[in-house]
Amino acid sequence: MFGVASFLRSQAGRRLAGVLGGAVLLLVLAPAASAAATITRDTITIPTAESGLPDDCRPGITGTLVGTLVINFQRVDTQDGFHVDETDTEVGTITWSDGSYSIINSVDRFTRNIFDSGMRVRTLTHYDSVNTYTADGVFLYRLTFQETQHITFIDGAFVVTLDYGHFHTFGAC
Repeated sequence: MFGVASFLRSQAGRRLAGVLGGAVLLLVLAPAASAAATITRDTITIPTAESGLPDDCRPGITGTLVGTLVINFQRVDTQDGFHVDETDTEVGTITWSDGSYSIINSVDRFTRNIFDSGMRVRTLTHYDSVNTYTADGVFLYRLTFQETQHITFIDGAFVVTLDYGHFHTFGAC
C-alpha cells in the first residue's frame, strides 16, 4: 500500500532488513532459560525515507516518504520454551509531486511461542492507514488495510488461520 515492496528493494529497506535480522539474531541467541525466566527487551528507532512512491488513487503522481520506524520487542525464556512480543510502528508523511500530502501510520504486532514440547504458535496482525490532503490541507481520502495471520504447529501438523486483507476507502479515491 505504501510501496513496501519497492522499499525493501531500496538501500534503506536493505538496511532495515539487516537491523531487523540482527534484532532477531539477538533474540535467538539469548541465554538458555534456567529455572527463573530470562527477559530480554529492546527498542530500535530507525528513520525511513523513500522517493518515487506511486499514488494508487491518482496515477502519474509520485511521492517522497519521510518517517520513523520504532521496533519494540520482548523475549521471555523459561524452562519450557520462549515467548516473543514485538510491535513495529511506522509513522510518516508522504509529500506528493502535486503538493498534496499523506499522513501514514502502520502497526505490526507479532507474537511467537516456542515450547520444548515441539508446539509452536505465531500470530501477526497488521494495520495501515493513510489520510491524504490537498496542499491547502483539505481532506481528500482515507485508506485503511487490516490483516491477521495465526499459525499453530502441534503434533506434527500445522493449523493456519488467515484473515486476508480488509481494505477500506473513505472519500474520493
